Amino acid sequence: MVEQLVKRADPQRVGATRARSAAVPYAPGLDGLRAIAVLGVLAYHLELPWAGGGFLGVEVFFTLSGFLVTQLLVGELRARGRVDAKAFFLARARRLVPALVACVVATVVGYRLLLPGDVAGLRADALASLGYVQNWHLVIADVPYGEAFARPSPMLHIWSLGVEGQLYLIWPLLFVGVLAMVARRRAAAFALLLALSSAVVMALLFDPDSNIRVYYGTDARASGFLVGAALALVYGPEAWSRRLSGPRRTIVDVAGLAALVALLVAFTAASEFDSDLYTHGGFLRTGLLTAVVVVAAARSGIVGAVLGRGPLIWLGRRSYGIYLYHWPIFVLTRPGIDIPAPAWVVDTGRIVATLLVAELSYRLLETPIRRGAIRTMFARARAGTAAALTCGILCTALTACGVVAVTGTPVGAPAPSSVDAQDSEPPVDATDPALAPTPGPETTAPTPTTTPPAGGPVAGPVFVVGDSITLGSAGALQETLGPQTIVDGKVGRQFSTAPDLVASWAARSAGPVVVDLGANGTITARDVDAVIAAAGDRRVVLVGISVPRRWSDANNVTLRDAVARHTAQARFVDWGAYVAEDPGLVGPDSVHPTVRGRTVLATAIRDALTGP
Repeated sequence: MVEQLVKRADPQRVGATRARSAAVPYAPGLDGLRAIAVLGVLAYHLELPWAGGGFLGVEVFFTLSGFLVTQLLVGELRARGRVDAKAFFLARARRLVPALVACVVATVVGYRLLLPGDVAGLRADALASLGYVQNWHLVIADVPYGEAFARPSPMLHIWSLGVEGQLYLIWPLLFVGVLAMVARRRAAAFALLLALSSAVVMALLFDPDSNIRVYYGTDARASGFLVGAALALVYGPEAWSRRLSGPRRTIVDVAGLAALVALLVAFTAASEFDSDLYTHGGFLRTGLLTAVVVVAAARSGIVGAVLGRGPLIWLGRRSYGIYLYHWPIFVLTRPGIDIPAPAWVVDTGRIVATLLVAELSYRLLETPIRRGAIRTMFARARAGTAAALTCGILCTALTACGVVAVTGTPVGAPAPSSVDAQDSEPPVDATDPALAPTPGPETTAPTPTTTPPAGGPVAGPVFVVGDSITLGSAGALQETLGPQTIVDGKVGRQFSTAPDLVASWAARSAGPVVVDLGANGTITARDVDAVIAAAGDRRVVLVGISVPRRWSDANNVTLRDAVARHTAQARFVDWGAYVAEDPGLVGPDSVHPTVRGRTVLATAIRDALTGP
């Protein structure tokens, strides 16, 4: 059936003869763009404070994939009058599957050696990853991206390969089906319409409490791929060789540079917790910007020269392996947790290990198989140099040796799972004892003590809204604040949902409000002001955060500033100050309060509620 379908498309609709080659011209600038994308992802996963939007590098990859795959389909249809579906899918498999299998196998082996207690938890991830359905597995399992405080899955990042793999299966059939009926430009318009539809799906399905469904879902994340496909339909291989001069070349160069700068700004300024990103087409806009850069980078103009430099080309050609291998290495080598060394030292080692493994994979595994040298690969395997084995041993050895060199011991017991963390080390709750005995609210607290001064009784029922941290501390909160305390906690909850929850409480009770949110993403001053406004004349206690995340300090500043603007009713609990004085208040992940920490936190909240 597939063969019959792919033969229907009319080669005349794509405007070329059978004599021309199906090959897509090589553009060094596109490798440079891949390098920019993967560097953004690396910086984001290193949690560098200036790379909050680095996750958008994945969207750049999606757009490039849609563009290049559609270029291949267009070129083959032009040259041969049909698309060989079997050859297409085999080519994709040769390009993508070997390194994926090596990564999954190496990760499982590494865990069996270093964290044997966690191996059982990898089975579902491994099967979903190899089946190219990891994204839907994460949706079903309700696993958030970028919010895990315990050791996250080393295969979490393979969700994006699931999205691409599913689109690789669907798009060729849509491509030939549409081109069998309409010309290329109309097909491009159809692809853009599908991209817009994907953005609409994302906006409609977005849940402020959780971005899981729209972040991982193929239907909501297809916009970038489809934008790239639309570009390929109007900017085919034959357009690459056309020389531009005069105003046209200037326009392409200026537009390309502007789009590249805009992408870099987005890599630094965006946040995966910004609701506008999902409700106002943020990913679609990223895809459109990438498409503009692609047009400019594919030519020999300024953008092509900037992106087509040696180091960027080197990184771009290995970007697939870098993306695949970096995350398992990062997960096993967390600074201050797995390796007690300065973050910059550990991060440098992580990058070096990632590049080394990716280079070995590129030379010994990906390139030979892509060139059809299966027999050579088997020969190398028998000689003991097969890339899969090499990568597996190297991943494990680099991690183990690095930890042993610094600590003198193996990696040690695994960090608690997210479920364990909620039970034994409840989520981040914060307190500021310094606010209790002062005549007015303070936004900077004196040095706290880990035993807050006893406060008076809390008048009326208290409403505590928070995330999984609040859930974990519910017992201590109700014991300290009174059994009438209402604790409303939800895993992964964002601060942007708090105004509506507080307004609902204010409509039925005159009791004070405690907001313990901000551990899972950025806080905006607008949302904090909305919470205080919704509370009316009730006292509002804003709990600071202490989490090893890039947004931690900024969120605390936002909360402090809000208290300074609303001195009559708002108080701030500086949980970070308590943790700084007594690290034993939180567990091994430096986030979730221990049993003692929950009591200290609840007591500090009580004092903020009852103090002046």
